[in-house]
Amino acid sequence: MLLIIIPIFWLLLTLLLFLWKRDLFLKTWKEPYFSDTPLLIESDDWGPGGDFHADRLNILFETLSKHKDSIGRCAVLTADVVLAVPDTGAIKSAPADQYPRKLLDRDFPKIYRTMLQGIANDVFVPQLHGLEHLNGEAFAKLCQREDPRTEKALADSNWWDWETLDSPLQGHYVDGSSLPTRPITPAKAQELITTATATFENLFGQPSLTTVAPCYLWNDDIESEWSRHSILAIQTAGYRCPGRAQDGRYIQDKPLIRAGDANALGQIYLVRNVMFEPVDGKNTPETAYQEALQARRQASAITISTHRYNFTRDEDEFKASLAGLDSLLDKLTRHLNPTRFLSSCELAETLRQPRQPVINHFNKKTWPHVSRVMGIAKLSPFLYRLYYRHSKLVTISYLSGLIVPAWLICQTLNRLNPVKS
Repeated sequence: MLLIIIPIFWLLLTLLLFLWKRDLFLKTWKEPYFSDTPLLIESDDWGPGGDFHADRLNILFETLSKHKDSIGRCAVLTADVVLAVPDTGAIKSAPADQYPRKLLDRDFPKIYRTMLQGIANDVFVPQLHGLEHLNGEAFAKLCQREDPRTEKALADSNWWDWETLDSPLQGHYVDGSSLPTRPITPAKAQELITTATATFENLFGQPSLTTVAPCYLWNDDIESEWSRHSILAIQTAGYRCPGRAQDGRYIQDKPLIRAGDANALGQIYLVRNVMFEPVDGKNTPETAYQEALQARRQASAITISTHRYNFTRDEDEFKASLAGLDSLLDKLTRHLNPTRFLSSCELAETLRQPRQPVINHFNKKTWPHVSRVMGIAKLSPFLYRLYYRHSKLVTISYLSGLIVPAWLICQTLNRLNPVKS
């Protein structure tokens, strides 16, 4: 009798859950599911720096070139590029209506040439991060006042290390000279983004179709201006923050973003879901691999976040970060086949036009389209998405025993596409 009652109970419960969470279930089912797992490496803050950054980049490129996906493409770094830094040697004496900058190509030619070589070798794809990684106007005013927070920058006429500034000062689309931060005006947004997009295209021969805001601080005005300059996708950490509060806390006005979600302008959001920031002491190759496994079970793209500073600090930290990334990529390509190395722009275009070949617009190389999971085969990753995202549904499934048939469905379907752990 129980063999009849229990399945009937599960069917009725499933129906009730569907009626309760219908919109959630339908939205989740309509999301993209990949059978070829996209592998992305997103690395913020590349741009002006010491000449040794070029040497570190070359070594990083050598490591990336060792790793091939299922169709033979090398690992590719989506580098979120900063285009300029303040000219701290000239900033104090500059007229109030002028703001002197040092540009990536003109003042840091060794780094710029290395980037171009990485593009040619298909291991480096630039993406707009910002004209700078600070608010230039606010920074100049602090320098004029000899604010203690700018002391190190003013002491070095060749200064480029914005990563050493107080965290609130590193935002680009906000004024963080005092807290709470204040958003820049729409007119200033237009000026900055017009200059940045034109400079980017001049440096790299192609417009940036995707972007990520410095410090993840941006708002609707910034998205509107990005849209006016043909930016079709926005990389995120799964949320949007328009500013920081009096206590420095990040304020979220879009607290939950899923990959493929669209804003009112039709731009789509991308989401980083694997953290590899070993210099912070929070991530290891194994923790990153476990996060990647979760993404694979959900048939999602795997987007690794690893900032420049992991590779530009002291020699020991650089070697440890490089070895960790090498180990992580080796494990991903051996255990998660079929895999596809993509840049963020390529993933965005794949989300928009699934059957379109992958095109690297910066070197004109093309690759086959990325295959998706279709039909009933989506059921296993669909259930995993519900499992990893929605704790109430998980609790209900355990208390009711509904987890048992869900687990059996996943196990049966996954035999067709096993994932090693």
